[in-house]
Amino acid sequence: GWVSNGIKELKWTTQGISVEQSNASEVKISVKLLGEGKNGFTVNHDAVYKISGNGTITAENSINSSNSQQVAGRIGVRMFLEKQFDQAEYFGRGPMENYADRKRGFDVGVYKSTVKDLLTPYEKPMDAGNHEDVRWVKVTNTAGTGIMAQCDASLLQFTALPFSDEQMEKVEYRIDLPQSDAKVFCISHQTLGVGSNGCGPRPLPQYMVYLAPVSFTYKLNLLVK
Repeated sequence: GWVSNGIKELKWTTQGISVEQSNASEVKISVKLLGEGKNGFTVNHDAVYKISGNGTITAENSINSSNSQQVAGRIGVRMFLEKQFDQAEYFGRGPMENYADRKRGFDVGVYKSTVKDLLTPYEKPMDAGNHEDVRWVKVTNTAGTGIMAQCDASLLQFTALPFSDEQMEKVEYRIDLPQSDAKVFCISHQTLGVGSNGCGPRPLPQYMVYLAPVSFTYKLNLLVK
């Protein structure tokens, strides 16, 4: 379905933006986005950013698609950060990568790592380095300046990698990866389990992620030192 519906090639357009001052200490920005794939497949993403006077951004997201049975790799947001933001610290499951269907062996704690080391060194580069049950995560430069994401009503997942999926997909061996030109930070509400489909079954039903209507919220803060 990823290929036939063009999941990897969604063309996003902005359908509308509105701004209002909710009260003396909050501005609200509402954005409607449309992602168009192939064969009539579409995704709608409505985002509301509430920016408070203390600098906290509360991001409320609602997502639905034209095919509620379509499986997704993740539901969340992706940010491209300048390559100087190469340090990560998080309160969640670690230190190695973990997913919904293989996380119980990883303790919840506070962990630190470089972004480079969060990329699991598979010989064939691929999306990797997910962390489950995250309360907060910071991606910063060596001076501590950067961005912090925090959970709201439900725990988050995140990846912070030196390459995008698009860059890694083109490369057969990790020795051939290009120089990193950005840090790719994903904040996720749901991430597909890994199963063992290389030599066995797909993820169990409870670990599948479908593009049915879903809402999620997270908070952002800028860190300046």
